[in-house]
Amino acid sequence: MDRWSRRNTRDAILIAVTCFVLPLLTIPYWPGFGDGEPASLAHLQWGLLLALAMLSPHKLYFRIGYLSLLLAWCLQLLLRAPEGTALSLLLRSLPLYAAMYGWTVLCAHWMGWPRPPEQARIRQRDIVPFGAIAFVLYPLGWALGHALVNGLFSAVSPPNLLDHTLQVGFSRFFGVLCLTLPIVLYFTGRHEPAPIPSRMLWWEWMLLGGYSMLLTALLWALPKQGEHPLGGLIDQRFMLAALMVWAVLRLPWRWSAPLIAAVTMLLVYLVGAGTRAGLRTDALHLLQIGFEMSILQQLMVLTLVIGRDNRRAIARLAQESRRDGLSGVPNINALRHDLAHHPQPPAEIGCLGIEHLDNLMAGYGLPAQEALTAAIHDHLAPEVQAYTLGMGRFALVPRAQDLSWKALLARIEHFEFNLGESQVRIEPHLGVCPLRDNSQQSLDLALDAAYGAMQAARRRGETAPVFATPGLSDPAALRAVLETHSLALSLLRRRQLELHLQPIRRLSGGAASMGEILCRLRTDDGRLLMPRDYMGELDASRGVVELDRAVIETLLAWMRDHAATLPYQRLTVNLTGRSLVSENFRNWLLYQLDIFPGCAERLCFEITERAVGGSLAQVRPLLDGLSQRGCLIALDDFGTGMQSFERLQQLPIDLVKIDGTFVRNVADNPRDRDLVRAMVAIARAYQAETVAEYVEDAGILAALEELQVDWVQGYHIGRPAPLSTLPAAAGSAA
Repeated sequence: MDRWSRRNTRDAILIAVTCFVLPLLTIPYWPGFGDGEPASLAHLQWGLLLALAMLSPHKLYFRIGYLSLLLAWCLQLLLRAPEGTALSLLLRSLPLYAAMYGWTVLCAHWMGWPRPPEQARIRQRDIVPFGAIAFVLYPLGWALGHALVNGLFSAVSPPNLLDHTLQVGFSRFFGVLCLTLPIVLYFTGRHEPAPIPSRMLWWEWMLLGGYSMLLTALLWALPKQGEHPLGGLIDQRFMLAALMVWAVLRLPWRWSAPLIAAVTMLLVYLVGAGTRAGLRTDALHLLQIGFEMSILQQLMVLTLVIGRDNRRAIARLAQESRRDGLSGVPNINALRHDLAHHPQPPAEIGCLGIEHLDNLMAGYGLPAQEALTAAIHDHLAPEVQAYTLGMGRFALVPRAQDLSWKALLARIEHFEFNLGESQVRIEPHLGVCPLRDNSQQSLDLALDAAYGAMQAARRRGETAPVFATPGLSDPAALRAVLETHSLALSLLRRRQLELHLQPIRRLSGGAASMGEILCRLRTDDGRLLMPRDYMGELDASRGVVELDRAVIETLLAWMRDHAATLPYQRLTVNLTGRSLVSENFRNWLLYQLDIFPGCAERLCFEITERAVGGSLAQVRPLLDGLSQRGCLIALDDFGTGMQSFERLQQLPIDLVKIDGTFVRNVADNPRDRDLVRAMVAIARAYQAETVAEYVEDAGILAALEELQVDWVQGYHIGRPAPLSTLPAAAGSAA
């Protein structure tokens, strides 16, 4: 408990005065049961005391209020009781008041109050327990206590005792109805805004005016309950409640709670006033009115609570959306939010990329990536605010205008990430772009440019920040590439591909006995997408594996249907590097060759040295399986790599395709001619035949024949043509 302060003393005095004065404020009515004497319909002081028992941060508040109320009751007893009966009444009632002290505290405890300050708010699940305990158990306990005390210690007749018991129960019920829930609502939510804080539209004003006019007309036209001019509100209490629901939706809680209390007390007063003119006031009717009013009040409070909870849930979700779900680091949504609320945007914004994050995940798992993201954020916190963009990418906003990006990059390079007993160094790349203002459009443009600069730094291997300049990165071009990549994948998966064939002729013979299969993609509008349009992006993704599968599936089906008319001895098909190392692709391809008998002996698969790379152990099983089934293996782009000759020794190569860069000028360039001669000699040393690409004129063909190249391919030999025209084309070439 906090130490008692001067403010606590002031609050205690205010509570004591209020509890002393409230018993003087009565709402008289003439009950239809008993002797007909007037009584008080609502004892407001008991509603206040129950609210104090629920809210009091200091138990002394409730004790002071209860003692003040007891003193007020004693004073009234001394002034109003018949001479000689005051002392007996006092002694008879003190046990009841002592018991009701504990009963009030117990009821508050059953409702889950008082609560710590951080949890002191009305929740949705509090409404039903409040209705059951505050509106039923609490008044019932008072009524039973009064009946027990007076039945044991007085000579009241049973009918009169029952009437007095009902009056006590009703007075406590309506006292709680008027004050308890509105007071708790006010002190736990007085800083809450309106559930609908926006300004009212014109049609809302018209609807409100029409509804108010209708309510006024009903009050004027219909018979009134009693002589009071507002007596008709009792009958129209549901219309009034609908108007109140609208009001609590539009008003802050600090106004809604007093309004609920005021309207409730007005209706209770009108019930009491109506009894003077013959309003039905038997116990069942009072119980019906009280039950309806309690339900309506709880519905209004529930409306406020649901609105508050929805607003907080939306705010919480918005806050969570501004954090990465795994690492807890602010994300791009947080960046947009912070810049929108920043009075002065930074002059520049950076984009940081961390390389080889996939290796970290493969070696240490996803938690390592989360820990690294959080560690980098914390490491950069003194100088920049880092926002994760996912997969090792960060947007950086400097905290000071004079930040040195070069020094920041050096700081990142010296960062060591400790993961268990391992220390991991990171490889950063940094792109920087000016930020014009804090608008959404400026941020997006700056981020695109900074990201493009970071990508340029990664491609070029820069060890210093790269500043965005015009032409360094073209977002429109990148979007066009992405669209083309997506289109290519879509066409592949719908098998809208068209196979073309370019003949390969043996120099020692006249006919073209081999042909290379080339893939084109046919769009919905009839255009052909050439490999140069889509291979760059496909080659960087698993799309190339889908491409290889689609080509082989289509080709094998065509070979099966045209087995009797196929004029070529061999058809060559390119295999990409991702397909070569894919175990799933290997199993699939070998299975396809097994279920299409006779096709393997008529196929040749081309691979490149770059596609093999350092994955020789993964590539060899596929090549061995193809060789065992009768396929030939060709090494494409021979001579362009540093390990071309070594691959001849390591792999089962049957054909060596000499790269076109050595063939184009072979007729005029002695150095190219010597290189081709050497390649022919080396290939024959490994029992492999040679194929020269890019044979485009008769001079090149004559030079290759002189160099004893085995096969030639190029536009001078034959241009690519659709596979559907293959028999006719082959016949004309022969």
